[in-house]
Amino acid sequence: MGWLLAAAVVLAAGYFLLRPRAPEWRVLEVAPGTVVKVGDAPLPLEDRAALARALRDAPAIVVESGDLLLQAGDLALFDLGAGTRVELAGFHPDEGPGPLAIRASSGRMRARTGPGFAGRQMEVRAGTMELVVTGTAFAVDYEEVGTCVCCLRGKVEMVSKVPGAVPRAIEPGKMCLVFTEERPPLWGDSPAAHAQPLERLEARALEIWR
Repeated sequence: MGWLLAAAVVLAAGYFLLRPRAPEWRVLEVAPGTVVKVGDAPLPLEDRAALARALRDAPAIVVESGDLLLQAGDLALFDLGAGTRVELAGFHPDEGPGPLAIRASSGRMRARTGPGFAGRQMEVRAGTMELVVTGTAFAVDYEEVGTCVCCLRGKVEMVSKVPGAVPRAIEPGKMCLVFTEERPPLWGDSPAAHAQPLERLEARALEIWR
């Protein structure tokens, strides 16, 4: 019986040592004057590890002012600007390897997937758009006239909720602007104001995940 107990202990230890590590959340940058809220409560910014844990467990993240660069393990980087509200699902360490989901309802969000995202899928809701991401760097910007999505690299499949719209891919270096009023979406090159911050996020990702 002793050897059976010893074998069980070895197997249990092997399980905990060899199972995939839960993604670690990190706050990489916080701009001066940044105010981040969960619900109505502002979060203290001095302890970045505690801030990362609070954001990881938050049902929604609100960046009231400033700018925040957040790393969700090896899954993704998020650059969240002033006025941004996002909800992240599937990124919690205790959740299984199912689809990842983002709801960006205001402001601006730039995202770049990491090496742990390989083989997975991300569903993004922004304004009247639903996006399917299969590995990419992309940005969502809420403008006065509508919602703009830019793709730096990879693949973003866009489906607009506007009547009559059909699914269409946003190619690298391109954008799609869906207007708040009823008119056809505008397709074209990514504007520099949206593309340049996304390129900086891409450079930061390459520093982290060489």
